[in-house]
Amino acid sequence: MKRVSVLLLTIIYTICFVFGASSVSVKAADKDDVDKVIRSIPEDWPAAPSLAARSAILMDADSGEILYAKNATEAMFPASTTKLVTALLTAESCPMNDIVEFSSKAVNIPSGSSHIGMRRGEKMVLKECLLGLLLPSANEVANALAEHVSGSIGEFVVRMNEKVYQLGGVNTVFTNPNGLHDEGHHTCAYDLALVMREFSQNDTLVNIASQQSYVHHADDLLPKDIPMTNTHMMIRSSEYHNEYVVCGKTGHTAESGYNLVTYAEKDGVHLIVVVMGCENGSQYVATQSLLDYGFNYFHLVLPAELDSSLDLQSSFTSSSLALPTPGVSLLTVDSSDSILLPDTVTFDKLDKTVEDTDDGKLVTYTYQGYPLGTVTLSYSSAKASNQLFVPEEDVDLTPQPVPNLSMLDGYLLLTIVGLTIVLILVITVMVRWNHPRKKKKTTYK
Repeated sequence: MKRVSVLLLTIIYTICFVFGASSVSVKAADKDDVDKVIRSIPEDWPAAPSLAARSAILMDADSGEILYAKNATEAMFPASTTKLVTALLTAESCPMNDIVEFSSKAVNIPSGSSHIGMRRGEKMVLKECLLGLLLPSANEVANALAEHVSGSIGEFVVRMNEKVYQLGGVNTVFTNPNGLHDEGHHTCAYDLALVMREFSQNDTLVNIASQQSYVHHADDLLPKDIPMTNTHMMIRSSEYHNEYVVCGKTGHTAESGYNLVTYAEKDGVHLIVVVMGCENGSQYVATQSLLDYGFNYFHLVLPAELDSSLDLQSSFTSSSLALPTPGVSLLTVDSSDSILLPDTVTFDKLDKTVEDTDDGKLVTYTYQGYPLGTVTLSYSSAKASNQLFVPEEDVDLTPQPVPNLSMLDGYLLLTIVGLTIVLILVITVMVRWNHPRKKKKTTYK
């Protein structure tokens, strides 16, 4: 019996370990998977321009579709494009009216590197710090923000790497918040595109990074004027100016070459361009070429308007996505979900797959196996307009909340442990029942 009990307890501990590990496991983005997708770009894709850049990517900001890539996952020195992540973490962590104090460590930057002249002990409002970070690319500001957000530069850098990883990055290791050269500090064009995609969703950051210039005027907090000018030449008045460019970030060191991250909008199309390892000036030429390629050779489509199977109320019986049971909530399509199609491809040539999710269904569109984008179908409490499927009785069609996986793991674990304990007790009773203790014979003298 003792051996049986030990065996069962061992099973319990093993189950606990397995469930404990599975509840925290996360599938990391994989560089090889991204490279495989890039290699599968169809042959009849529009002819891409030739770029004088070591690495580059053109991405649809809405769907995440990759329209063009050149060595997009190759490790590169990012220089000051690093500051996009610094700005993103800061904006997510702190109010814009926080007061940031500059420490002696923060202002200790290499001579000749970009700065706005902040000195030890001086203070600045956080929003103006972001202006100094994103426009003139001030390195001491990056250090001060890191210390303000996380207490130390080292702790902040850990969060930077975690952030890129969470966004799906595949080849990033940051060692500082400003991008000053370090042999261990690297990222890739694909990861920077993901960062800019997230950055572009923050209206405050977009507003700051889109300004051509800004001046801090002397006040009680910081009694000196500080002029700031955007280093992105496609935003400010210059020979490279482009009216469709909204915001972005430059980056340059001797080791990295000239890097440029750009977000642009035109006629409802939102594009992200990253070019890295360029010669001076060619980063703008390469970016312009990719913007022209994206805007001129691709067109926006809304699957909700073109795919009749997504109209679940009018095509309820014929749609492969329809739910046949009237007591189940209907699925509604997100009409804003869009994909970019090359002009060489029409919507009717696309294939699609449907995947069940906790909240509804996810429809993925592909062309010759290449992923173009997705449409989300979510459960709705609305009843079908088609009377054939309206319940006779007033049935509550509101979907019940679905427990998350961690809750399910917990319930299952408790159930298994409970059943195992009951099993131990049953075995114990059975063993004692089948093998009663022998009574000792009493000897009378």
